[in-house]
Amino acid sequence: MNNPNNSRASTEEEKVSFEHLPTILSSLQKDVSELKNFLIKRGDKVLSDSDEWMDVKALRAYHPDHPAARTVYDWIHLRRIPYHKDGKKIRFKRSEIDDWLVKGYHRTDEELLDDAIAYVNTHSIR
Repeated sequence: MNNPNNSRASTEEEKVSFEHLPTILSSLQKDVSELKNFLIKRGDKVLSDSDEWMDVKALRAYHPDHPAARTVYDWIHLRRIPYHKDGKKIRFKRSEIDDWLVKGYHRTDEELLDDAIAYVNTHSIR
């Protein structure tokens, strides 16, 4: 793409005249086309990365906190983390781990109490 220091790319500091519009438009079209091609190429990589399977070692390296192996196995035992088991092999899908990490929000005591009251009210025996 064009150099961001280019005087045409930095139109915030200069007044754009009508005579410059065709040149600026042409430059913008080229930049957008290059950006689009970059994103298309990157999209294939992102898609393939999100479908990647990881073992415990890879998960430990990928997780932001780099947990101990024992911690990961505890999460599995407590069913706190999404995992797949094929025989003795434990695997994690990167996209599921990403979702799990994003959803790591812990509800407040008040939210838990509200949920409990709602559950009791909808499931009470009459």
